[in-house]
Amino acid sequence: MDYTSLNEITEKLIDVIHAAIINDTIVSADVVAVLPEPFVVPEPFIKERRGISFYLFHVQENSHYKNYSPAGIDHPPVAITPMGLNLYYQLTCNITNNEGREDAYGEQKLMSTAMKALHDQPVLKRTLSKPAQGYPQGKEIDIKISLQNLSSSESVQYWAAAESAARLSAYYEVSVVFLPPERVKSVSGRVLSYGNFIFTENAPRITTSESTLEYFVSGDPNPRQVTIQPAQAKVPVAAPPTISNKVTFYGSGFTGSDLEIRIISPLWDEPALAGSLAGKGWKVTRVSENQLEMMLQPSAVLITSLVAKNIIPGLYSAQVCKTEQRVLPNGTSKQFEHLSNLFPFSVIPLIYSFAPTVPPAPEAYTIKGYRFQDPDLKDEDIQICIGDQVFSKYTKGSFVAGQFKIIAADTIDLTVSALLKGTVPLRIMVRGIESEPKWINLP
Repeated sequence: MDYTSLNEITEKLIDVIHAAIINDTIVSADVVAVLPEPFVVPEPFIKERRGISFYLFHVQENSHYKNYSPAGIDHPPVAITPMGLNLYYQLTCNITNNEGREDAYGEQKLMSTAMKALHDQPVLKRTLSKPAQGYPQGKEIDIKISLQNLSSSESVQYWAAAESAARLSAYYEVSVVFLPPERVKSVSGRVLSYGNFIFTENAPRITTSESTLEYFVSGDPNPRQVTIQPAQAKVPVAAPPTISNKVTFYGSGFTGSDLEIRIISPLWDEPALAGSLAGKGWKVTRVSENQLEMMLQPSAVLITSLVAKNIIPGLYSAQVCKTEQRVLPNGTSKQFEHLSNLFPFSVIPLIYSFAPTVPPAPEAYTIKGYRFQDPDLKDEDIQICIGDQVFSKYTKGSFVAGQFKIIAADTIDLTVSALLKGTVPLRIMVRGIESEPKWINLP
């Protein structure tokens, strides 16, 4: 069966109606003789036009062929899959007699012949001949024509928005028409062996992520803690890991000895291996079959390209991968990966210190933290607020109050307005993720 365009199907249907009317000697002598050629047209009628209209007014995707198997392994697979359509046509007539008045009897004669033609040929196997396109016998098709049983009120609704009054009409469904897909550029390999494998355990699934963040309130030397869901954690830099660097995942199916956590970033082309129970990458601990713990680190390695990526502040997704081995019928082993859903967690910017610049300058301060500079970071990704003042990034000219400069990956210089005094909150947003709670004292 060949793929076709919509106009090829309409041309074939109009040809069927035209041939039936020409071969009907009574209708041809009484009515067709006074009609201009072509008298069967695909356009909707206007008041002055005479003849038969077979108008395609609606197209709908065929639900049965919506999940048609692709012919290759190209991506996306929907592009190489033929699109199956149901076509909906309106058949109607418009004839006037020699006196310029509508000829209702003539219209009914033409409608009778046209409807009988479509009734007598409910299945069409070929389109019209197209020798120039390489189809001297026409394209091979298999479409079915069926008269729709509409109520009188439904039929009138089709004419509600038209300029003319309701006319004698019939409505047809034509299916299934396949539009040509994109050309397949790759095909799947040959199946050399097969087997049935039963996995009694469910695939892993993450239901939530959680972290505990430590912070200090101005005037209180004791740290405070807050539990956050979804998780927001710090990257340990030049310090031993703490509870603020741990991300906990809750879910189900965290079983098996070969278990690992992968992380996905919108800035990367592929996932990175966070860590595994086998000790690869970051430290991953299984507390129970429903709970995993992961300690963040400053970098991770992409799985395929093995490129190391810095873990910069921002939003990430975690995915649990469980690998199982099964023996094939030929005696060899095959690994099967069971992947969980993706679940979000955030890496927050760090603020180590806030102190006057060296050498000192009026209202100038230096922020030490993580991470303010990286190839994946853009200028607009970093925002700084002190109190109710929003700082802008310095570009050129004088370095004035309300501006900040990124000096290094862990250093920012800024100039504070002399109006800001006392204990005020310092907030740094990197890629939409806000830093831990931090208060500073401005003299």
